[in-house]
Amino acid sequence: MKKILVSGGAGYIGSHTVVELQEAGFKVVILDNLSNSREEVIDSIEKISGVRPEFEKTDLRDRNATLSVFEKHKDLCSIIHFAAL
Repeated sequence: MKKILVSGGAGYIGSHTVVELQEAGFKVVILDNLSNSREEVIDSIEKISGVRPEFEKTDLRDRNATLSVFEKHKDLCSIIHFAAL
């Protein structure tokens, strides 16, 4: 199963994209700092799609934290970027 990272995936457009990706058979990792969203969105995604996406509460502006996410998820095949900051 291919894994896609969605930055800003807990936001409005990002969360809808995550649902569609999961329904298409992709494994999804959401990277979001929750500055414009809520962690409860992850629960809503799971209720809609039946699959709980992995979630990394990380700010892309924090270089070391972002690199840690990429180190942890070396098997990513794609990134979709919706993060606003």
